[in-house]
Order: sequence, then C-alpha cells, then structure tokens
Amino acid sequence: MPEREGGYEREEYLEQEEEERESAGRRKSVIALAIMAVLVVAGIVLVDRLREVSAVQDCLMTRATNCNDLVQPPRPASVR
Repeated sequence: MPEREGGYEREEYLEQEEEERESAGRRKSVIALAIMAVLVVAGIVLVDRLREVSAVQDCLMTRATNCNDLVQPPRPASVR
C-alpha cells in the first residue's frame, strides 16, 4: 500500500506543477499582448507625428509663405 500512496502523492504533485505551468504561460501571454499593444500605440503616434512634420516640410519646400497654419503654437507645460 505505501507505494500507491506515494504514487498518488506524486501524481497530485505533478498536477499542481502542470497548473502552475499553465498559469505562468497565461501570464506570459498577457504580458506579451500588453507589450504588443504598447508598441502598436507607439507606432501609431509616431506615424501621426511624422505625417505632421512631413506636411510642414512639403509646405516649406514649395516656398509658400503661409506654412504657419500647419504648425500648432507651443502649449505651456502646465496644460500638457
């Protein structure tokens, strides 16, 4: 009989280990998803900013005199 009890304890221990592995796997997946979301948002912000700069550069290259309309005036630091 003692062998069976040891076998059951071993199986129970292995089941807990599998649950811990699954939990760690889920946690890693959530972290990876969060990192990907941050990278996508950062990419969208970067593309938007580059588009604005490109519009100003295009205006300046045409030697237009009204390029100030494309540039937003600086905001005070307290408003940001």
